[in-house]
Amino acid sequence: MSVLSNEQGHTVVVEQRMPVHAMLLLAMAAFVTLLTEIMPAGLLSSISSGLRVPQAVGGQFITAFALGALSAALPSTAFTHRMARKKLLLTGLTGFALVNFGNAFVSSFPLSLCIRFIAGCCGGLIWAMFAGYATRLAPDGQKGRSIALAGSGVTLALVLGAPLSAFLGHIIGWRGAFTALGGLSFILIVWSALVLPDAPGSQSEVSFSIVRTVRLPGVLANLAVIFSFVAAHSLLYVYIEPLLGPSGLGGWIDALLLLFGAASVVGLFVTGVLIDRHMASLTSASIVLFACASLILGLALAHPLPVCLAIVLWGLTTGGFAALSQNAMAHVSGTSLDAAQAMATTAWNLAVSLGGLLGGIALTHATIGILPLMAITLLLVGLVTFVRGLRPLLG
Repeated sequence: MSVLSNEQGHTVVVEQRMPVHAMLLLAMAAFVTLLTEIMPAGLLSSISSGLRVPQAVGGQFITAFALGALSAALPSTAFTHRMARKKLLLTGLTGFALVNFGNAFVSSFPLSLCIRFIAGCCGGLIWAMFAGYATRLAPDGQKGRSIALAGSGVTLALVLGAPLSAFLGHIIGWRGAFTALGGLSFILIVWSALVLPDAPGSQSEVSFSIVRTVRLPGVLANLAVIFSFVAAHSLLYVYIEPLLGPSGLGGWIDALLLLFGAASVVGLFVTGVLIDRHMASLTSASIVLFACASLILGLALAHPLPVCLAIVLWGLTTGGFAALSQNAMAHVSGTSLDAAQAMATTAWNLAVSLGGLLGGIALTHATIGILPLMAITLLLVGLVTFVRGLRPLLG
């Protein structure tokens, strides 16, 4: 909102509007970024046979991306935090176009993994600057809504990623699917270059300091909340198929993933409407509801209806969590937003990697029912951390 004076000297309040077109472009950038990461999950058998490797080895396509994002988020932000945001986004998207075209035509598995690692580096670059770009373009009082709007591409990719990639792989093959994603990246580059507003990077007097940023009240607590929530999600989501086995729902996994995705869309919509006024309440509710969903899974893993209910509750909490955690980080980090978001990206990808690893270790020594209990433990740690270290700072 801005205040102007008319010719008679009267004060006129002009309501600033959300740049919806810009948020749509950022949402598409988020969609391309996450789809590049998760698309191999829907093409695993085709990629493995095409590159003549076992499926367990082909699955490292996703691991290589995660390692790239984990490795690049902090260093890339340190070197680019003063760069104009539009140039930085276009650089990342150009990288996606090149690596997706590269994966479409390369026949060597080791070289393909190297390309996927570079793709992850581009992803780490974009994720680290994404929330800051959205909030810099948003009017005052609508920062949270801007993050939710721009982040809707994440939810869209989570809902459509696996079925869309499987469909494209069936129609045009896995190489054709990567080519199509490279083409989509190129279209988005041209579109963004023509119409996306620019935003400045960090001011010259703001230095990139991890130590100083971590010492800001609430930053470390928010990183802990992100890690605990995402690790709990990862150790359940990676092993969703064996989790559905005791209830006899294993054959319905595609339908249940769509149900999860639909609930995530609802959760994102609710978050987008309420985030600027009820951020703290929404965050605590998300953690509690996810813990309840995990408890239902732990107590009724063999019963179909409770399992379906748990999946809906789980999806509702997951849809808006990224927007909530990013908005909370913007709230507590101040001028150190870029460094804080880079650390959040690192914590997120580390949680994804370690969540799946912890789940795998647990399953070698216990039954599938241990996973919901592990998720509850992680979420309770996150809830206590939020209540004691972050909730008082969010108003």
